[in-house]
Amino acid sequence: MTESRMDPHEKVARLEQAIRARLEELAEVLRGRGLAVRIGTSALVAWNPAASATDDPRGQAMNPGLSQYVAIAPDGGSLNWYWCWTGPTRDAPLESEYMCPAEQIDRAATLIAKVLHVDEPGESRP
Repeated sequence: MTESRMDPHEKVARLEQAIRARLEELAEVLRGRGLAVRIGTSALVAWNPAASATDDPRGQAMNPGLSQYVAIAPDGGSLNWYWCWTGPTRDAPLESEYMCPAEQIDRAATLIAKVLHVDEPGESRP
């Protein structure tokens, strides 16, 4: 059955399956890079556990302070990754920015890992 003749419920089910599969793929790669990940319906949040390792009570109160929310959404017939962050006020809607196509799992993971990177003691960045 072609996509255009498919039952609307079947189209939605296939889209949901594709979204879930991409979320799982990205989560696996991020975990392989030492990040913690929690998956939602159409997004995930990743954080760097090393950023939370502190004896400072202020840092503990903000745990996990270094995190990134990333959504996946269809646009023009393809799925894409989007950076997400809160708006300028507490009650503002989430804002988003295009990151890359959803099939570019390694690229998305590299970008996310770069944002969540914490220098280890003695480590220098180029």
